[in-house]
Amino acid sequence: MTERQAVHNGQVEIIPGIQCDGYVLDNGTACLSERGTADLLGMNQMALNRVKTTWPLKTLKPFVDEGLIVKTTLVKVVAENSPHKGRNIVVYSSDIIEAIMRAYAMAEGNNALQKNQMHIGRHCVILVCTLARTALETAIKEACGLPINVQTTTQQRYTDIVELMKESGLKCSVSEEIAIKTDITDFLDVPLSTLNGFLYKRRNEIKPIQLDRKTICAIGSKALRMNGYHIQNNWGQSNN
Repeated sequence: MTERQAVHNGQVEIIPGIQCDGYVLDNGTACLSERGTADLLGMNQMALNRVKTTWPLKTLKPFVDEGLIVKTTLVKVVAENSPHKGRNIVVYSSDIIEAIMRAYAMAEGNNALQKNQMHIGRHCVILVCTLARTALETAIKEACGLPINVQTTTQQRYTDIVELMKESGLKCSVSEEIAIKTDITDFLDVPLSTLNGFLYKRRNEIKPIQLDRKTICAIGSKALRMNGYHIQNNWGQSNN
């Protein structure tokens, strides 16, 4: 069996601030690294591995094409610009990523997900809407002969789609764009310990906003100190 090679490498930034390691293989297949796939789908790698080994999950089975197998590809990185050149890495092809994303989005729309899966479903709904709007917009602009920057367009559409989070039930206590931890845990339906663990892992990317005493009192809290968080951060991620 011929070993597949990753001949091109680049940083894919669909979600503003979240860069995923992207590759194109020697057969033309577009892929993301395992970590990049997990980041894009709003999972940690352990959760993604469970999807891979137990596919299709019971809650997703009615929304998965029959016979579809979620599989990874072990490839050797030969791309000159990759920091992983010479290493063998696991990648997910774009069609597999889309299948997982679509299954979660459809399950969310049919209220079929378990509580610890709902945040992934909501995240995938936002991604599906973002990518659909991006494809439509870029196709129209390309047909009209206009220059296109797909990643920039996608990021703009993602920012627009964040409004769906509010429509889906996210209530921001501080302002339209600033939420507190309770707002986020209620929306994602995860315990505070899970959120705190996520914030610690992403401490270099997600910067808390220290609220002043007047703001804290205005939202009805008696806490002496409190942080706010901008909802543009990737709250689809968690440990489940």
